[in-house]
Amino acid sequence: MAYKNKYRYGPPALKNNVDMQLQSAFSDGNWSTVVRLAAKRFATFKDPYYEAIKVSAEAQQQGAAEKCAVLVHVDELVKSKKTPDIDTLDLYEWACQDFIGYEIDFAETFGPLRARWVKANASSPMAASCLQGCLEQWDLVSAQQIAATLDKTNANSADRRYMFWNITLTFLLSVSPQCTEASRKVYSLLTVRQLQKAADITENSDKLEKTDRGLLTEEEVCLYYRVLLSHGTKEEFLTRLRSPKLGAISQLRQGHKLLFCECLDALETWGEWDTIYELCRDALKLGLDGSTTPFFVCDLRIWKKALDEVQDVLKQFIELKDKATPMYKKNISLALLETTFGLPSTTINPNHENKALSPKVIQIGLFLDQYYERFAAFDDVKGYVAELGYEEAKTFLEDVLPKIPGENPTKAQQIIITALESRLRYTLTTCPQTLSPHPTVVEGTDQGKPFQCRVCTKFAKSPCEDCLKKLIVDAAEAYSQIATDKELLATIPKLDRDPRLDLALVMGNSLLKLSGLRPGLSNFAQSLWQDVQPDVLLQAVLLLDTQLKVTPNDNGLRLLLVQLYLLFGCASYAYQLWVPLEVKRTIQDALSPLFFDRISSISPGLFQGTKPLMEPLRAYYSQSLRDPSPVRIWDAFSSGSYTSILDMAEYDKKLRTSCTLVMTLVEERRATRYFGGKLDVDIDDHILAADIVEDTTLVHKTDYGSFPNLESSNGPPIQEFIRLGPGPSQYLDLLTYTPPKDYKPSKPADAAARDKAYTLESLTRINTSLTDFLHKPTTPTLLTTSETNYYTALSLLSALTLTAISLPKSEPSVPNIVSQTTQSLKTTLTTLRAGLMSPKSPVAVSTQQAISSLCDMPAFASVRDIAMAAKLSAGFVLSYHEKETARDKSGKSGLHKEVVAEMKALESAATKTLADAKAHVGVLKGVMNESGWLDRLLNVVLGEEDKEQDEVTEKVSQVVEGRGGAEEWAGKVVDSWREGVKGWGMVRFE
Repeated sequence: MAYKNKYRYGPPALKNNVDMQLQSAFSDGNWSTVVRLAAKRFATFKDPYYEAIKVSAEAQQQGAAEKCAVLVHVDELVKSKKTPDIDTLDLYEWACQDFIGYEIDFAETFGPLRARWVKANASSPMAASCLQGCLEQWDLVSAQQIAATLDKTNANSADRRYMFWNITLTFLLSVSPQCTEASRKVYSLLTVRQLQKAADITENSDKLEKTDRGLLTEEEVCLYYRVLLSHGTKEEFLTRLRSPKLGAISQLRQGHKLLFCECLDALETWGEWDTIYELCRDALKLGLDGSTTPFFVCDLRIWKKALDEVQDVLKQFIELKDKATPMYKKNISLALLETTFGLPSTTINPNHENKALSPKVIQIGLFLDQYYERFAAFDDVKGYVAELGYEEAKTFLEDVLPKIPGENPTKAQQIIITALESRLRYTLTTCPQTLSPHPTVVEGTDQGKPFQCRVCTKFAKSPCEDCLKKLIVDAAEAYSQIATDKELLATIPKLDRDPRLDLALVMGNSLLKLSGLRPGLSNFAQSLWQDVQPDVLLQAVLLLDTQLKVTPNDNGLRLLLVQLYLLFGCASYAYQLWVPLEVKRTIQDALSPLFFDRISSISPGLFQGTKPLMEPLRAYYSQSLRDPSPVRIWDAFSSGSYTSILDMAEYDKKLRTSCTLVMTLVEERRATRYFGGKLDVDIDDHILAADIVEDTTLVHKTDYGSFPNLESSNGPPIQEFIRLGPGPSQYLDLLTYTPPKDYKPSKPADAAARDKAYTLESLTRINTSLTDFLHKPTTPTLLTTSETNYYTALSLLSALTLTAISLPKSEPSVPNIVSQTTQSLKTTLTTLRAGLMSPKSPVAVSTQQAISSLCDMPAFASVRDIAMAAKLSAGFVLSYHEKETARDKSGKSGLHKEVVAEMKALESAATKTLADAKAHVGVLKGVMNESGWLDRLLNVVLGEEDKEQDEVTEKVSQVVEGRGGAEEWAGKVVDSWREGVKGWGMVRFE
C-alpha cells in the first residue's frame, strides 16, 4: 500500500502479535475500548508499543487534552535521540495527521525520526517507505539523509536506483529554501562531483556492468546535464557535450533525442551559434551515414539551426523523401522553406532574375502545392509570407496562389484557396511592407493618415481601412457562395477545416480593427465607446457568434467570443460559452484567467448561482496542492524518471505561486464582500496562499495558444486588443475583522495592546507594499485606470489610518497630515460621483449611454470599492477613538478633535458616494427594463430598418441573415446585460 494512503484512508495495521480483541476494537474504531485494552496490555507487558496504541486511540477522541497528548509523546521521541520503533512511528504519525503543518512540523519531528530509523535499519524493506513518507511531506533534508544511507548500503548491488535517488535529492535540496545558505554550496558541489565521477566511469569503461556506478540510461545522462547546467560551469558543459560517449551526438546516435533538444535550449540561451550549427549539421548527417534512422533527426528545429551546408544535406534527404512518414516529409518541406528564407538572397538567387517571382515565392508555392488543403497550412506559411517583399507578396497572391489547385479545380479546392488567400491578405495588412510613409502635413494641411497603402494606393492608417473593408466584402461573398451551394455544403464535412470559419475570422478580425479597437482600450482606460464605433464592434461579435453556431466545436473561436462578451459586460452569456469548453484540470491554471480574471467586478451576480462559480478552480488547486510534495512524485522516483522529478518539482513550485491561484482567492473574496458575506479565514492564513508572501513574484502563465491569430509578428496578437486588463484583499480583511462572540480575554488591556500592535504592523506592511507596487515602472501596464485609482486610494487610506492611530494626540503635525490626505480622498469621491447616472436627471438615458455604462462595470466596481474602503477606514479610526476615549477618561487618549472631524467628513462623503452608486444601479435597471431593447440594439448594430446600409454592413447583414437572423443573438445579449444589472442590484452599498 502506498505510504500516503495508509494515513489518508485509515489507520495503519497493528503488529501481528497484538491479540485479536485489541485488533478488532482498533479496526472497528472503538477508541474507548482500544484505550482501555491497550492500557491493560501496557501494564502487563511493559511494551511501549501498547502505550503508543493507547495514546494514538486517545487522539481520536473529542477531548483537547487527549488530542494533544500524542504531541508530547512525539516531542519526547525526538529529544530522546533513541532509535524509534517503526510501528510506533506509523501509529503516532497517523494520530498526528491533522496536526502536521500546523502544530507539528514534519521536518522537525517525523522526518528526522524516520531518517534515524533508516540509519539503524538500512537493509529493511520499510526503509524505502520511510523515504517515500518524507518525500510526500516534502521534507527534503530527511529524504536526502535516507537516500544517502540507502545508497551507501546498496553501493555494490545491481539496484542503481538508490545512487540516483541520492543524487536527485541532493540536487533538489541544494536548490530548495529548506537548504541553509551554509549548506547550499556543499550540496551543490557534492551533486556535481557524484555525477562527474559517474560520467568519467562511463567514458573510461569499455562496457558498463549493472553494478558499475556510471551513467547507463538516457534519464541518468539527462540528469547529469541538468545538474551540470545548474551547478557546473559553461566550459564543463560544452566539453562534455562533445565527449565520445556522453556527448549530444553520440547519445543521439543511440536514439536519445531528449538530451540533444535540451542542449540546444542551453546553447541558444548562451548564444553559442557556432556550436548549435555544428551539432545540427552533425545530427542531420547521422541520418545519411546510416548511424541512425534517417528521418529520426528530421525535427524542424534542427533544420532551422543549420543553414550553411544545409542545401547539400537537404538534397540527399529529398532523394530519400518518398521513404519517410508523412510527418517527416512535411518537416523536410518546411526545412526547404526555412533554408530558402534563411540563406542570403545572393546565394539562392545569384543572377537577381525575376525578383517578384523569387525563390522564396516559388518555395512557398511548392509547399502549398502539397499541403494547402491541410488544417495547418496557413500557420505553416504565415510567417514566411509576412517576410516577403511587397512585389513578392503581390506576385504570390495574384499569380502563384490561384494556380495551386491546378487547371480544373473542384469547387471545394477553389473555396479552400479563397479562404487561404483571404487570411494571408489579412496578415499582410499587418505588415509594414504594404504601407509607404506619407507626410502627415502637406502644404500646411494635416492629412491625418501617415501612410499610403501600396495595395489600394489610398492614404491610410495602419492597418489600411480600405483594404480591411475590401477583405470583408470579398470574404462575405465567398461565405455566401458556400451557404447557398448545396454541393459545397455537402463537401465540407470531408475537408480538414471548414472554410467558412476562416472567412468568418477574417471578417471578424477586420471589423474589430475597423471599429477602432486598439491594444490598451480593452483595459477600460476610458469608456469603451469613447474612440470605438459600437456598431462595427458589435457587428464583429454578431458575425463571430453566428459562425459559432456553424462550428460549435472550434474552441479558438469560442475563447475569442468569451473575451469579447466580457469586454462589453455580457458576463452571463460569456459563461454560457465558457462552460462547454470543459477545461480539464491540467490546464485550469493556464486557461482560467481567460474567463475568471476580474469577473467579480464585471458581474458579481454570477457568484450567486447554485454552484459556486470558482469551484472548479478551487477544487483543482486544493487537489493539486493537497500534499506538500508534487503530485505523484513517488511514481517518478519509482520509475527512475529523474528529469520528470525535476520538472515536477519546478512545476509544483510555480503552481503554488501562480497568478491564477491568487486570482481565484481574490475574485471569490471580493464577491463575498459585495454581498456582505463572512470570510472564513484571513487571506494570510488561507491554506492555498501558504507560499504567497509579500515579496513573492507571481507566475503568470495564461495560455493564448488556442486563440485564432491571423496577425503577423510585426504587431500585437488579437488577444492584446480584447483582454480586460490582482489586488490586495488583506486591507479590507483587517478593517472588517471582528472577534468571535464568545471571545472574552482575561486581560482586556493586554489584548487591546496586542491587537493594536498587530494592526499597526499590518497597516505598515500593506502601505509599504502598495506604495512600492504603485511606484514600479511596470505597474501602469498591469492596471486599468480604475484599478490604479483603487490601489492609490488604498495606499492613501492605509497611510491615513496608520497616521491617525499610531501618532499621539499631542503630535502637532497629525491634523495637517490627516487633513491633506482626506481632502485628496474627498476630491476623488466627488469626481467619481460625477460620472454616475442619477435618477433625478431630467435627460433620458440614451441607448448609447446605457451600453457605455454596461460595458464599463469594472470602472463602476472601483467606485463602489473606493467608497466602501474609505467608509470602512473612517469607521475603523472613529471606532478606535471611541474605545481609547472610553478606556481612558483623562482626555489624553483618543484622537485630536480635528482628526475626528476629518474622519467624520470622509465617512460622510463615502456614504454619499455609495448611495449614488446604488442609485446608478437603479437607473440602469430601470433603463434595461424598458421595452424595445431588441430593436434598439439591432439599430445600433445593423442600422435602422428604413435607412440605407453601407457596403460592409450590408455584407455582414447577408452573412448573419439580416435582422431576423440576428434577433436571437440580440435577445441573448440584452438578457445577459439585464442579468448583470440584476446581480449588481443585490450588492451591498452600505
